[in-house]
Amino acid sequence: MVSRGGQLENKVAIVTGGASGIGEGICHEFAAEGAIIAIADININSGQRVAEKIQQQGAKAIAVEVDVANYQQVREVVASILQQLGTIDILINCAGVSAVMLPEDVTPEQWRHVVSINLDGTWYFCQAVMPEMMRKKSGKIINIGSAAGILGAPKLVQYSSSKAAVIELTRSLAVDLGGDNINVNCICPSTVLTPLFEKTGNPVFKTEMVKRTPLGRLGKPSDIAKAAIFLASPDSDWITGVILPVDGGLTCCFRAHHWE
Repeated sequence: MVSRGGQLENKVAIVTGGASGIGEGICHEFAAEGAIIAIADININSGQRVAEKIQQQGAKAIAVEVDVANYQQVREVVASILQQLGTIDILINCAGVSAVMLPEDVTPEQWRHVVSINLDGTWYFCQAVMPEMMRKKSGKIINIGSAAGILGAPKLVQYSSSKAAVIELTRSLAVDLGGDNINVNCICPSTVLTPLFEKTGNPVFKTEMVKRTPLGRLGKPSDIAKAAIFLASPDSDWITGVILPVDGGLTCCFRAHHWE
């Protein structure tokens, strides 16, 4: 982590799902911009690992254990973060889960599992931080949606539906919270090369997604983090309710490189 001079100097940022993948990338990039990080993740050991790495590089971070789908846990964790860090300036809702299966095979339990984390968990954290942000008349909420919430995706009915709902939750909250000077925006990534995806992802899927993407590569966690920094910084103070695809152009076209 290299300090860049602090677009987010001393801002307290909660990052759900910050113990791995895109969330971990956001934690490191935000810390490099001077933010104080609260990593909220069900995997407390990984959360502490990320926090310790940030601390070793001279920034401040804590890790807290939470199941985002548990309403009471979310309320308690947000209260704990407030007590430890004094305020909450930024919320990044990055915790999420996916499941690849045919729609006819989805059970009610499988549907609820995905929706409870991706949608309910996002809403629970938004609602939990609102009182502090409304009290200060200031706050930035950034929800992580998905390109699959904009375009239909095969065998992802629970995931796509939950992420489409996150998009509409973002717009609704942007309207309701605008009077309190709280910005609510949504980033929609496409396929991102997280360590887990690079280890387990299907090589054919990777190749085909690169072909489908106008910029000719898959995303990196830093691509998402840099967009989040902009939406969390004063540079975006007059931007709210925006659904920002960070996807290499995937959602802007039917197909790419059709001449090949």
